Amino acid sequence: MKKLLALCLALIICLCAFSACDDVSGAGEAEESMILSDEDDTTGGDDTTDGEEDDSGNESEDDETEGPGAVHPLDGKKIIFIGNSHNYYGKAVLDKGTKVLTQEERSNDRGYFYQLCRSNGAEVSVTNWTFGSHGFTDLFVKCGVDSSCKGKDHLSYLTDRSFDYVVMQYGTKSEEGFLENCRMVMDVFKAANENVKFIFHVQRRAHELDYLWLSEVKELENMGVTIVDWGGLVDGLIRGDITVPGAEQTYDQNSFIVRKSADDGYHPNMLTGYITTLSIYCAITGESAVGQDYSFCGDTRISTEFNFMNFIYKYYTYKEATTNFDAIFQSEADMRGIQQLIDAYLAEKSYRNY
Repeated sequence: MKKLLALCLALIICLCAFSACDDVSGAGEAEESMILSDEDDTTGGDDTTDGEEDDSGNESEDDETEGPGAVHPLDGKKIIFIGNSHNYYGKAVLDKGTKVLTQEERSNDRGYFYQLCRSNGAEVSVTNWTFGSHGFTDLFVKCGVDSSCKGKDHLSYLTDRSFDYVVMQYGTKSEEGFLENCRMVMDVFKAANENVKFIFHVQRRAHELDYLWLSEVKELENMGVTIVDWGGLVDGLIRGDITVPGAEQTYDQNSFIVRKSADDGYHPNMLTGYITTLSIYCAITGESAVGQDYSFCGDTRISTEFNFMNFIYKYYTYKEATTNFDAIFQSEADMRGIQQLIDAYLAEKSYRNY
């Protein structure tokens, strides 16, 4: 089945490459007007936006038109990320730890997702509701994990629950009641905004350990949730079932996953964080991944957390592990090939075959 999926994927890549031949590369320096200080990166704030609202409390999209000067569909939107360390390790959102509990402190996140939206002209409000080792029941019922927030009622801190988009990622363990837990989370946000849209993204760990709930993801899609299975793409690249078109670099697990210890060789690195971010962004907007910006990923002028070398020194320590993800970011050919794969994988929807 994987060989058949890989063949289908290759055909889609060819079509994507042909249609995107005129796109420009995302490489290059970030615009000075987009530079944020490290102080701005960590300063909390409320979750409000400045757009005009309609009678339902949602910001009006009447001004969104095509052509020059059009308003980006995500401009002014409120987005919340829900999940655990598979979100913040790769910098899709930034690590807040488990002691930071309030919504004010977790608003205005300046991770990769915010940076990509801003590079496309969309000023979004991102709330980071991701806590290490937490599952949905820990976040929406009562925290039961052995950490500094054990026994806390996280939901009581989430005082503003009206969002335009809710980006969900299920826990690292094969928790029971997958669909029921997803419905529980969705009901919380639907009660605040009946027009809220849901995105569910699948981490690579789920594929590595063949989590049972993978077979239920297609049912979640039938419930109106947008599925982003970036984990399947990364898993295929690691296993060698999928290859990067036009690649100048070679790929192995360390190209995508950290190697911190004998027990921690499963968290995403910064390249995988960008793949996560771009996949979610394209699934929401319908835009092509090809030609999208990635210059912000290693730009320490935006945030010191975007330092490739510091990340490598911190997370590639087990038996002197090495990685080439920083070299991949420097290769225009490789990044373009990865972007083509993202387009192809989003179109393929291989999770329908699980």
